[in-house]
Amino acid sequence: MWNRIKRWFDAHYEPRVGPNDGTEYEFKWYDPGDDNPFDIRVLDVRGLTWNVAATTNDRRIAESFNAQRQSDGRDLISAKIDNAQSVACDLMIPHNGDVLKGIVYKANSMDIKWDIYIYDSVFLIARSWTGQLQYRAFAEIGDQHIHIHKIETLPEHVETAPQAVYFILGTHAMGRVLPHTIPRDTPDDPQKIALLSFSLYGNLACYATYDDVTRIEIPRLER
Repeated sequence: MWNRIKRWFDAHYEPRVGPNDGTEYEFKWYDPGDDNPFDIRVLDVRGLTWNVAATTNDRRIAESFNAQRQSDGRDLISAKIDNAQSVACDLMIPHNGDVLKGIVYKANSMDIKWDIYIYDSVFLIARSWTGQLQYRAFAEIGDQHIHIHKIETLPEHVETAPQAVYFILGTHAMGRVLPHTIPRDTPDDPQKIALLSFSLYGNLACYATYDDVTRIEIPRLER
């Protein structure tokens, strides 16, 4: 899985991390306890993800990112995901009852890696750099909660698809702080984990974990 993810990112023009100035970043594992509100073991990757910038030398990718800022996501409704696989899930996300249609979230810089749209109760989650659809999440929208029961994605993302969708919606769309799940075979090397975290989620990646983040309840904002 780790090698497949690395190859996939390389093939899709993922950013270089810069500046390359020899900076040594600090990372720390937190076990469940008073210093960790998540009740799962997490690695604090903010030393890197909050202090580097996503860059590209490929003009086509920069142009693609800028073009995606104008998209309302309608073109993704019928977009195909290559060799798509379906994952059953049971994700509950708090909701204020507003009608959801169109743009849910748009990246405002190249350090943010995801755009989110919704049409006909289906979330369309695409990479902000390329506009490529990565997750199609089927939902039931209620007054108090959004229930996601199925996700379509690329084969290499099946293992972590529910956790990724839960994290993206909770952090990008709702502005909460959550850990993100990394594949189980990711090397237990803080530097590699932090680089993968940045490639996956940019500077919204704060805490990485091997555990299932869908166990963490997304807090509802008080009105």
